[in-house]
Amino acid sequence: MTTLPVIDISGKTVEEVEVPESVLDLAPATGVINDVIRQHQAASRRGTAAVKNRSRVAASGSKPWRQKGTGRARSGSRSSPIWRGGGVVFGPQPRSYDFKISKKAKRKALKSILSIRFRKGRVIVVDQLETTPPETKKMAAILAAVSAGPSVLIVTPRRDRNLGLSARNIPGVTVAGIRDLNTFVVVSHQKILITREALTHLQAWMEKIK
Repeated sequence: MTTLPVIDISGKTVEEVEVPESVLDLAPATGVINDVIRQHQAASRRGTAAVKNRSRVAASGSKPWRQKGTGRARSGSRSSPIWRGGGVVFGPQPRSYDFKISKKAKRKALKSILSIRFRKGRVIVVDQLETTPPETKKMAAILAAVSAGPSVLIVTPRRDRNLGLSARNIPGVTVAGIRDLNTFVVVSHQKILITREALTHLQAWMEKIK
C-alpha cells in the first residue's frame, strides 16, 4: 500500500490517501498501449485524399491519331496516365483508416498507462476543484499553486462544464470526467490532476478490471 498526499487548491497538504498495490504493480502493457494509440490516431484521419484516375478525367474519347503510319507511338486516349493532364495510376482514393481494437484491450491499455502514471509520481490528488462561475485566470492560478506543469489532464468524477470552460483556453490543459478517460488522452499529458472523489471511483474501476 502506497500513500499519496491530498492537497487543496493552494497547494497545502490536507490529508493522505492510500493507493493499493494492485493499482501500482500492474505490468506495463506497452504493446497494447501502442496498438490502442495507433487505432485512435487512425480513426481520427479523415481519409479524404483523392486524385482522378483515367476514368474520371474529362478528356476527349476520340483516338488522338490513327493507329499506323504517323511514326508515333500508338495512343488510344487523351486521359492516359502517360499524357500531361491524364489520370493518375494507383493514386489515393477516399478510404477509412480505422481498425478494430477489442474492449478488453482498450481497458487493459488504459489501466496500464494509469498504473505507470501512479508509479512515476505523475498523479496529483486535490481534495476538491471547482470554478464557479467559470474563470480562466482562477484556473491558471490553481494549476500554478499545485505545480501541475505545462501539460496536465484534469480528471473529475463527472463532466464539469465550468471547469471545462475555465481550462479550455489554457494550452496543454484538458478536463475529462471518469467516463471520458482513454489511453490517448492520458498519454498526451505529462501529469494527471485528479479530485479525491474521482480517485475513489478510478481505484474501484482499476481493481475491478482484469
